[in-house]
Amino acid sequence: MNVKVRLFIIVLCLSAFVLLSGCLRITADDLYSLPEVSEEYLRLQAHLNIIIGQGAEFAAPVRGPNRQAVQLMDLNGTGSNEVIAFFSIPGESTLRIHIFELVGDDYVEVDIIEGIGTEIDTIRYIDMDGDGTMELIIGWQMGSTLKYMSIYSLAGFHNQLLVSGEEYTEITTLNNPDGGVDVIALRMPTQDAGSPIAIAFSLMQDGEVVAQEARLSAGVESIMQVLSGSLADDIPAIFVESEGRFENGSLVTDVLARVDSVFSNITMQSTTGISDETVRHRMYSSDLDNDGIIKIPELRRLVAQSETEYYAIDWFTYHSNGARTLALTTYHNNFDEWYLILPSDWRGIVSIRREDSVPGERTIIFSHYTAADGRHEDFMKIYKISGANIEQRASRDNRVLLMIQGQSAYAFEFLASPDSFGLTFNENMVRNNFKLIHTDWQTGN
Repeated sequence: MNVKVRLFIIVLCLSAFVLLSGCLRITADDLYSLPEVSEEYLRLQAHLNIIIGQGAEFAAPVRGPNRQAVQLMDLNGTGSNEVIAFFSIPGESTLRIHIFELVGDDYVEVDIIEGIGTEIDTIRYIDMDGDGTMELIIGWQMGSTLKYMSIYSLAGFHNQLLVSGEEYTEITTLNNPDGGVDVIALRMPTQDAGSPIAIAFSLMQDGEVVAQEARLSAGVESIMQVLSGSLADDIPAIFVESEGRFENGSLVTDVLARVDSVFSNITMQSTTGISDETVRHRMYSSDLDNDGIIKIPELRRLVAQSETEYYAIDWFTYHSNGARTLALTTYHNNFDEWYLILPSDWRGIVSIRREDSVPGERTIIFSHYTAADGRHEDFMKIYKISGANIEQRASRDNRVLLMIQGQSAYAFEFLASPDSFGLTFNENMVRNNFKLIHTDWQTGN
């Protein structure tokens, strides 16, 4: 066990050294030499060995952004990292978090936090009141499903329990207008009755914790994704995307924000207890244009050229009063892994169809639709080309190469002059608005 601890600490030291170094020169000889570990870290290793020798085992948090068994974090704003080490006692339900501070050239154990559970679910370091000292938000796992949250103040390295035993399903955070950070506990009901809720915990300057509660949509069965971002009027918000049983789909987004100091669900309708406007089939919200404002999608059927149905996606931003605004529209070709942001003047007068008659080429054709006579006039094609000579095939005739991604090339071709039909389409528009679809590693969508 001591050998494992020694190797772990060496890796930890090297990682910290690389991350904290500004400019680093490494010679070939350095690559073949054994790493030299500082005396401070050797002493830390000795302290950890003592804990291991007393029967403890490393117990790294299993979820969240911080999953190492030994972590470095500046907890009190001094510019020097403390060491936080996580342990369990085999055969018991005891979990311990040991905190070490560097004093001189040695690490000194300054605090121990103890909890009960089968494992440590998650830990976050949050300065909730903006005083420069981190609070510890710890999720303790009890059995296979039950999790409860504790919040500790570490002022002076004498931990004070601020919140205890708060059951949760997910933990997230929300910046508040006072310059601090609220901790949000999302909780599904433990019984069939009742609605899921979100509880916002705020730490006041006098050390008091204030909790405010907001309901999530009635009928939510599981939380799929939690996004942090802004509303259209620049107010911080969290977007809770959940699956459930609803009349118009199976996915709903509840938008939670603090407006005029009140934490609330700004999208929930009081008559139904559901964020009805955001109910849809599975499409996840996103910040497509990277402006910090989260957009919620809604499908819209396009004018059909055949029995096959094609859809655009309208993306809406929300204001703090609950009103929504159309931000942009896209056509997503999930099969070929690309999407196009559609100009606003295409709305209602552009149709789409697929053409796959040429081997190794998959094509989407955009057409201008005239309602008076039902005529569709083609004006643009977008290709995904695979197989041999992809770059040459993507550039032949009137095609314009967009990009090469892996074993495929993407290209477009105009079938009408850019001033046709009064539509916005030109090479710059296509290049700027064409994007690849990337799979979200958390949701798989």
